[in-house]
Amino acid sequence: MDTWRGVVPLTLPVMMGYLPLGAVFGVLWVDAGLSWYWAPLMSVLVYAGALQYLAVGMLAAGIGWIDLAVAALLVNFRHLFYGLSLYHLLPKGALGRPYFIFGITDETYSLLSASGQVKDSKTALLVTLFNQGYWVLGTLAGILLARGLPPGLQGLDFALTALFTVLAVEQIRAKKDWGAVALGLLAAAVAGTWVSEYFLLAASLMLVLVLLAWPEAKREAAHV
Repeated sequence: MDTWRGVVPLTLPVMMGYLPLGAVFGVLWVDAGLSWYWAPLMSVLVYAGALQYLAVGMLAAGIGWIDLAVAALLVNFRHLFYGLSLYHLLPKGALGRPYFIFGITDETYSLLSASGQVKDSKTALLVTLFNQGYWVLGTLAGILLARGLPPGLQGLDFALTALFTVLAVEQIRAKKDWGAVALGLLAAAVAGTWVSEYFLLAASLMLVLVLLAWPEAKREAAHV
């Protein structure tokens, strides 16, 4: 792949999601009465879409930093496992490696794992950098747009849920792994029924435990 020219069309689907999503975050931030300059700074230094949406309400309500840190752990706990399947793309540079680990979001992970077009760490690093750039640009655009929109506009925060839904559908269409779909639905049902307060964390842990045990089951079946 011609690195620069190849990365741009590869990341276009994420760009089309991140520009409006980043803009919605910027609008919500300003609409909540928070200082505008913290929004782009958060998109650069934190860069965690779902958490940033959650943080808007928490910060506007005066929630303490400890509570916010706990919420960040629960919301982004799933990111701890992303690197396990992308280890072969991990850059070796002193700056590239920590940035790549920092920059793997749900959408970037989906692109790197499902597209089949990213074969080397340099391309993976550029994909990560481009995707964050789209999010930061969207945030800045949202701050500017917020001044012309009526306050208290409803429904904007659903944009992130819509993007996750599209990514899930694309993953299913690309992989056609119906067993994984069934496991995901089962984990969601169990977590939603018995531990709804920690839904995302519980569902993620159940899936990780199943996936850790799954290779052993396959190897045992192969020897029978």
